[in-house]
Amino acid sequence: MYTGGVQNGSKSNNIANALEKAILANEYKQGELLPSQKELAEQFNASSRSLREAFKALEAKGLIEVSQGKRAIVKSNNLDRFVESLSLTMFSQASQDTKLLSDLLEVHITLEVSAARELSRRPERTTTVKYLDSIISKMEQIVLSNDLVAAKKQFSQLDFNFHFTIVNSNTNIVFKSIYNNLSPQLNSIFERLTESEDDLKKKLREYHYLIDALREGQTDLVVALTLVLTNNIKHQFDSTYISK
Repeated sequence: MYTGGVQNGSKSNNIANALEKAILANEYKQGELLPSQKELAEQFNASSRSLREAFKALEAKGLIEVSQGKRAIVKSNNLDRFVESLSLTMFSQASQDTKLLSDLLEVHITLEVSAARELSRRPERTTTVKYLDSIISKMEQIVLSNDLVAAKKQFSQLDFNFHFTIVNSNTNIVFKSIYNNLSPQLNSIFERLTESEDDLKKKLREYHYLIDALREGQTDLVVALTLVLTNNIKHQFDSTYISK
């Protein structure tokens, strides 16, 4: 089983991620107040600035509402409006430049984490998990072949199918519709990733960890692993195309 940790970001990002996870899990329900900033500062050992930045991120996603001098209130327990807003913005763009594709990966992360969380809790997930395992087996055969360069496109397609399967396991019709519309652009991103043989082997090991967690219904681990895997894809794409 996977024993590694989730990669750490800034303090404000860590706070935002923790609160987002709690809100999406209905630990704080729509209409309820979040703990005070003083309580949260103690809980996360954070400054008021880090909390304000975390609140801004959550407010931008439509999860909370912040008013001057008042405690933040939970506005929604899902990311439907946020994802729909992002996708509509992308569809309004005429060109598929690298910055737009990077933004698209943000949508992908949100969709896949939500779908993986739901899948891990579904009793009838066995069929989906078996299919994911079969995809990995095909990817492993390609990595072990003598001509990985020639099979790169096939590997990329399988890689995309792995993530596509997770997202489409979601019962949320809005999410599935949005993702299906975005699929061609996302597929092009996977085709553009440049990974060494060692990178691919590491990725496949992490995919196995995720499948094990899904099979056992370990929701927290599934969410953590999915965040790491999807963020790694975005970081790799950004470091190759955005930072240049």
